[in-house]
Amino acid sequence: MKMSINHYFQEHIFLRLGDVFTDQKVYASFNFLQKSEFWKREEIDTFQSQRLKLLIQHAYEYVPYYRDLFRKLNLTPDEIQSKNDLNKLPILTKTIIKQEGIERFTSEAFQKSELIQASSSGSTGEPLFYFNTKEAYSMNIAANLRGWYGMGYKLGDKYIKLSQNPRKKPIKRIQDTLTNNLYLASNPLTEDNFKYILEQIEIYQPKIIRCYPDPLLFIARYKKEHPEFTYIPHALTTTGNTLFPETRQEIEEAFGCKIFDAYSCEGNACVFECPTHDCYHSTEEYGITEIIDENGNAIKKGIGRLISTDLWNVAHPFIRYDTQDLVEIDDTPCICGRQHLRINQIIGRDNEVLLMPSGRRFIVHNFTGFFQTDAIVMKRAVDQFQIIKQKDNSVLFKLVVNAAYNKDVEMYILDFWQKELGVPINIEIVKEIPIMQNNKRKFIINE
Repeated sequence: MKMSINHYFQEHIFLRLGDVFTDQKVYASFNFLQKSEFWKREEIDTFQSQRLKLLIQHAYEYVPYYRDLFRKLNLTPDEIQSKNDLNKLPILTKTIIKQEGIERFTSEAFQKSELIQASSSGSTGEPLFYFNTKEAYSMNIAANLRGWYGMGYKLGDKYIKLSQNPRKKPIKRIQDTLTNNLYLASNPLTEDNFKYILEQIEIYQPKIIRCYPDPLLFIARYKKEHPEFTYIPHALTTTGNTLFPETRQEIEEAFGCKIFDAYSCEGNACVFECPTHDCYHSTEEYGITEIIDENGNAIKKGIGRLISTDLWNVAHPFIRYDTQDLVEIDDTPCICGRQHLRINQIIGRDNEVLLMPSGRRFIVHNFTGFFQTDAIVMKRAVDQFQIIKQKDNSVLFKLVVNAAYNKDVEMYILDFWQKELGVPINIEIVKEIPIMQNNKRKFIINE
């Protein structure tokens, strides 16, 4: 397909000019990632080893925490040559970073004015603030851009970004104009706002719509009830919290197009859904991803915890960082031809797993499958749920119910889950399960 004049200008002129004014390297990084997208596994591994050795040497020389850690472990940088050597180092947690203090993780090789301040979303509590280099920031932007190109987007295409709050910074509003982005606030989650958003979609006719799954689900339900909204975008893209199969199906049916889901967090390579929709691929040129089991052993297939090493951010190295997320991986080659790490599903935070006294574990999918069942007794009587494991090991089900809910349904839920979980079960009927300030909704809570 030939590139339009607008697309060519945006990609080859505007992107370069942006780098000149911001002293970044997005254009060069994007060109590199386009060439490396179909690298063989050996090429990916070789590149990762080269970047890892540079990262380890820098951390040892300039980052107080790692300098002390290597001395404590009686290790030298030369002993870390590839990702196979990373298990010589302990896993890093957000708690350790906060206990040690941000200065202990900040490289002494930079002036603060040279760096970009960043933060996590705060989905597990208080956000984590850290520094980033312009080079690492550029590579991350380029990695996201490659993911967007995979779903049919090109620089210059119109898109809508739905986020929690209105734009406040003038520089962001200017950026929106230059990139053909119509920014809309998903809050408040009211029918009036859903109507306004859908009206704007009809007028602007974006190629891509980006939103967190939960607000997008509410908008999709409103759209389904109002057939006057007929515009079908090329694709939707979701990020921020787990996209469950039932949610995906409902949103895709309402909008008439496919969702391309994405996942990212601090210190981790961004992950985008494959154009085949069979799996996700990790941007391994940006970071090393380890998936470990409950005993800390690396696995190549199955469900495990995602441990990440950021190969680019030398301002605040994240080496073997515990993302607290569970994913399912597979070593089966993807039919798309990409040989980057294959992730079958993003399961979510490991603190969103119920560990019962019996030793059994339950994830959100156990509950979504149950409440979405077509069983005669259930009658789809529950619209929303939140499962809370309380300090005494009992479990509270907070439920938003509809007219199909009755005593028979309630007894069915109590009997079924008391047997499954092996602990006392209580049900509380509520009007809503609130979305948190970060635009996410917690389905499982461990007190």
